[in-house]
Amino acid sequence: MSVAEIQKSVSDLSDKERAELALWILDSLPRTDEEEAGPESLKEALRRKAELDSGQVQTLSSAEFWDGISRERESEF
Repeated sequence: MSVAEIQKSVSDLSDKERAELALWILDSLPRTDEEEAGPESLKEALRRKAELDSGQVQTLSSAEFWDGISRERESEF
């Protein structure tokens, strides 16, 4: 089966099913050294937590997140 055939089949799935498939595909890929949880990853996580705790940045609801993704996709084409 070609990638084009898979894409056509996947386009018929619901948003939730496509999201589940996307997560499965991403999880199936090998990890890189950069993705391993090490001291730098912990440092970055702590920095982001501090930004949230201080109010410097705000959280997004899932609807806000997906709306932003949709706007980005539309602006690409």
